[in-house]
Amino acid sequence: MAVPLDIADIPVHFSLAGVTLNAQERAVMQTSLRVKAEAEKLEHLSFWGKILGIQKDYMIAQASGSNLFDRKFFYSVDLTNWLQLPEVTPEDMLMIDKINKKFTGDPSFEYTLVTEETEGEEKAKGQSVNEEKRLSGVIQLMNYEVQIVPRGAYYRDGSLTLQLNPMFKGLQQSELGELTNYCHFREGFNINKKTVLERATNFDETIDIFDSVSGDEPRGVWTIQAERAGSVALLRSLLWPGYVFFHTPAPAKWGGMYYGWGLKNQNIGFMLP
Repeated sequence: MAVPLDIADIPVHFSLAGVTLNAQERAVMQTSLRVKAEAEKLEHLSFWGKILGIQKDYMIAQASGSNLFDRKFFYSVDLTNWLQLPEVTPEDMLMIDKINKKFTGDPSFEYTLVTEETEGEEKAKGQSVNEEKRLSGVIQLMNYEVQIVPRGAYYRDGSLTLQLNPMFKGLQQSELGELTNYCHFREGFNINKKTVLERATNFDETIDIFDSVSGDEPRGVWTIQAERAGSVALLRSLLWPGYVFFHTPAPAKWGGMYYGWGLKNQNIGFMLP
């Protein structure tokens, strides 16, 4: 998801994790996303994932331009028509983070949260947010918490602009199984959090520009396994069950995809030792 996801990779690599789309879904989306990108003059528009709903499922697409973190998101319930998701406010996000119910599949559905009664109020007040906004907020949460890339796939140039690294040929096979070689694709990296020892050993300021997932808490929140005789690495998030990432160095390809109910694992702290 940090680079435009090739729909053709879904049956080849994501199927190793039991995640896939059928041939009709892939064929229709390839056409409809191309049409949408041309109509909206979008530089990159690619498939992000599928969030399941009780009535209908949401297909999600992500658009980005020269600023890789300036993104727009679109959803479709019929594989053909794509609607842009709205922006969400910090207040919306506070409500969205408290909802732990399955999506209905109706973008207009209203979720109402009852706030705690405070002194001087006669009764508790209700706050609401619709499913379309919730969808937008959940995608942003997932992008921040689990969207990842291999170490070295990106660098910052002389003007500190984030660029895809043309010299990156994929991780070495011996590196594929190490969580230290996978990083969060997000802004906010703080080099001052690195110890002197960490900076002195295997640290390259040109490519070490993201937080490694190896530091995520609680420990064990990521699983990693080798497939196809060790030539493909598959990472899964236990925080957001349904997020899968693959990387293969020959040829150098990687990508992430979400397929699930869009529910954060609230019990993660009790599941891990």
